[in-house]
Order: sequence, then C-alpha cells, then structure tokens
Amino acid sequence: MFEGDIRELDPQVGEPVTYRLSLSSGTIELASWFNKTVRVNFTGVRRCIVCGRKVNKLFQNGYCFPCVRSLAECDLCIVKPHDCHFHLGTCRDETFAEEHCMVPHYVYLAWSSGYKVGLTRKGRQFKRWMDQGATLALPIAEVPTRKLAGELEMEIAKHLPDKTDWRKMLKEEQRPEQSLAELRQEVVARLTPEFSQYVLSDVTTYAFRYPRPEGFNVNIKSVQLDKQPIWEGTLRGAKGQYLLFDEGVWNVKKFAGYEVSITCL
Repeated sequence: MFEGDIRELDPQVGEPVTYRLSLSSGTIELASWFNKTVRVNFTGVRRCIVCGRKVNKLFQNGYCFPCVRSLAECDLCIVKPHDCHFHLGTCRDETFAEEHCMVPHYVYLAWSSGYKVGLTRKGRQFKRWMDQGATLALPIAEVPTRKLAGELEMEIAKHLPDKTDWRKMLKEEQRPEQSLAELRQEVVARLTPEFSQYVLSDVTTYAFRYPRPEGFNVNIKSVQLDKQPIWEGTLRGAKGQYLLFDEGVWNVKKFAGYEVSITCL
C-alpha cells in the first residue's frame, strides 16, 4: 500500500512512454501494475500542494485559494501567456518570471486529439508533449520569452486549434492525413517577419507511443473521487495525465492534493 497526497503522473520518454505516479510521499512505478486491479481510497483530506494547508476545496489542480490569489504560477497569464504583464511591473513574483517566463520557449505543432498549436519552455518540451498525450510533435520556432511565444501561438491559432479534446485524445480514433512537417511549411508561410525571424531551420518530428493493449476500447467514464472515494478497477494503460481502466479513466492531476492510499491487488 502507498499513502500520500496526489501530485501528478510523471511520464518518461521510452518505447512506450513509461509512467510513475507521484505522491507527496514518493513515487510509484506503474509498469508492473498494468493489467492488475488497483484500489484507490480517498481519505477525505485535501491539502494545498504548495503550503500544505488543509482545505475543503482546491483550485487549479491542487492549490488553496490564498495560494491561487498570490502565487505567480496561478496567475491568469500562465494560461494566457500573451497577457503577460511583467513589463508593466505588476508581476506577482519577478524571480519566478525571470526563471520561468523570461526564458526561451518553443512554439510547436502536435497531434493529440487532432492538429494543435502550443507552447512550452525550452528544456521541458518532452514532458509537455507527453502530458498532453501527443503522439507526434514538431517545433516551429524558438522565441526569447513566454509572452512572445503566446503571441505567436495566438497568431497560428487563427488557423489551427490550441486546445486538446481529452476524449478524442484517449480514444485515438483519428490519424493525421497530413504530416506535421507539411503542416509546418504552411504555417510558416503565413507568418509575418515579426515572427518568421524566430522560425527554426532544422527540426525533427518526435513520436510517442503510450502503454495500452492493442485494440483497447477506452471507457470515457471519469473517475470522481469526490463522489466515489473508494474506487477500484483494472489498470490497462496510461496517456497524458490519465490512467486508463476497464471501468473508466482517471485524470490524476485533477486530484492533486487529495490524500489517498493506493493498493495494487
């Protein structure tokens, strides 16, 4: 039995992608748990993943309300990078911004639930792609700040989605009709000089395969620990931040901060 507060699934590049379940007390290697029954018992306790405060409700995947109001990583500009206000002198934490925002970022194309455009901090691109359940990913440009990456993403999003449909991503029903390299050429051709100066000249398409049985039919029913605190099912695979069971799918990161005991039977 493993006990602790949930953090997230931690994917590692492999063939296929390997997964660890991160808890506040340590990590669980999941490779040996596939095709076995897993029982999750939510104790009813919720703690902020930053300050550890016990609360009745958590926000933004594990933060208490005071932390949501004060931490830079919970500011709206994290999900809307083009609205970065660092230059206005109103950033919640300039040290955080210097380390996470005022650094090189990639703008990329990916295939997850379909074609999409996204951005990620340079050096974290593989984790970002695997967290989103991308099966293919291809950088477009490298820009010096998160704000500029957000502006470029917005420009490309005029023609391509910038969101992932988690249901389609998990079902893997569609396959790309056009290679990401071909799509990238079309995207680059539409860019203005303001952005085209950052386009990468030498890029690679990266492919990811996730652990799941061939022909596995995903049950899209979501595991909800608030409604069913004791839950068990047969673990078949993982993709993105989801564990895939015969009985449903569990978005692990959604329940970050929940105290649980987890057993592989």
